[in-house]
Amino acid sequence: MEGRHDSGQGEGQDVPKYTTQETEPLLERRPSTASRDTQQSSKQLTTRHAFAILVSLQIGSGVFASPAQVDSNVPSPGAALLVWVVGGVLSWAGAASFAELGAALPLNGGMQEYLRHVFGNTAAFLMAWVYIMAVKPASLAIQSIVIAESIGSVSSGEPLAGWFLKLIAIVALISLILLNSINTRFTLRLSETFTLFKISTVGLVFLGGLVAVISHLINPDSSLSGAQDWYSKNWFQTRPTFSDGHTVDWTSMNSWDRYGHYCAAIYGGLWAYDGWDSANIVASEIRDPGHSLPKAIKAAMVVVLSSYELVNVAYYVLLPWDKLSANNAVAVAAASSLLGRPAGIVVTLLVAISCAGSITSNVFSVGRLTIAASQRHYLPAFFSKRGLPKFRRGGEDVTSNPTFDAPMHCANISHSYANMLALVITLVYILTGSFRALLTFVGMAEWVFYVSTVVGLLVLRRREPQLERPYRPIIVLPITFVIVGTLVIIRSAIFAPVQSGVLASLLVVGAVISKLRER
Repeated sequence: MEGRHDSGQGEGQDVPKYTTQETEPLLERRPSTASRDTQQSSKQLTTRHAFAILVSLQIGSGVFASPAQVDSNVPSPGAALLVWVVGGVLSWAGAASFAELGAALPLNGGMQEYLRHVFGNTAAFLMAWVYIMAVKPASLAIQSIVIAESIGSVSSGEPLAGWFLKLIAIVALISLILLNSINTRFTLRLSETFTLFKISTVGLVFLGGLVAVISHLINPDSSLSGAQDWYSKNWFQTRPTFSDGHTVDWTSMNSWDRYGHYCAAIYGGLWAYDGWDSANIVASEIRDPGHSLPKAIKAAMVVVLSSYELVNVAYYVLLPWDKLSANNAVAVAAASSLLGRPAGIVVTLLVAISCAGSITSNVFSVGRLTIAASQRHYLPAFFSKRGLPKFRRGGEDVTSNPTFDAPMHCANISHSYANMLALVITLVYILTGSFRALLTFVGMAEWVFYVSTVVGLLVLRRREPQLERPYRPIIVLPITFVIVGTLVIIRSAIFAPVQSGVLASLLVVGAVISKLRER
């Protein structure tokens, strides 16, 4: 499924592959030697292409909002920067693991089909169910809330009321879903340009921090030198933070509660990195994956991790440290603090465009996922009967089997029922949830399946050692990913009982539905 997806979320992120046909036995679907040679010669992606794809999928709107989630759950700016490093390293381990699966198992459907191949139909159904009912709608809600809070942060006068921010988020969501339903070809083309806006905004924030540092070195009294905390305070000194409406006193907190806060912080960072899971798609399209893919993944993770570190350093340079944890629209606040309200308005527009791109990608992918799930009888059939898109690959009509495994030209598409389902569920999340609560919820839901998939990789290494693996990372990476991911999921489930309770309920209901389907 997604990739953000815009995780983060990197949330722009997210066009994985699905199929509506029942999975055939692996030996029947694995290409022969001759066909593999033909496929290898037709693969178009080089190391440079794979690098560009992975970078563009990960750098998204998450880096403009999730720094507040990270900062509020760690005791110091230095600790926050370490969390961003941990998130990058963990995402790298996950990307390498998914790339092995993508190169070894030529199955349309990505993570969903890997789970089916290793664990059976119930695991695949649960993933489709949770992504349609939780991950995608909650991600849409997060992006809509970020748009609203960015607009609210540059409004004149008193801060906007909470109900009014939710109204802005709802209007933004409905507008983008209607736009996507009317003409998907247009919105898909538009979404391709959003990556430029995302990267430009990241560059502007970093440039603002650099200007502040240089200005301070030249003239310590310069109005462009940002806030004073970055050069007057210790970056690793413990200070109070603001989380979920209350101040966090780190000096009196026990180790167990600290662990819970750190897990919440890691989810914030991981949401920004989201998109690394699309490495499995890159693996199936890249030339000589055994040689080129490790280089692309390592280079992409170095660039993304470095970009996020530098941008977060810029936030701490531009903003007072006691304000950052309380502001979800941190990029807008940083620009406003350096150059005033006009700069904040410009960055608000850029952040809104970035979030709009992520919403467009998520609406498109959840629409196709819902249709595919309906055709597989995971959902009622009417979700695929009306507004079914006309997908064409060359001159071939592939409407009955929409997949993401090859370029397609989309006619005027209207996922009316599928989009309406996503809209209704997302509205529930916007009305009942907050940015940070939803972020933790999405993180837990995604990582349950990320960890399960990498566990499946370890199972396959033992169960099918003869399976051809063009790319095989060292065993330390998937094992580390599983251990750290499991620990984060368990502690976060205890730390956030409401979100974990909703997720557990969805899993139980999904399992019951799956068993009833089998009968």
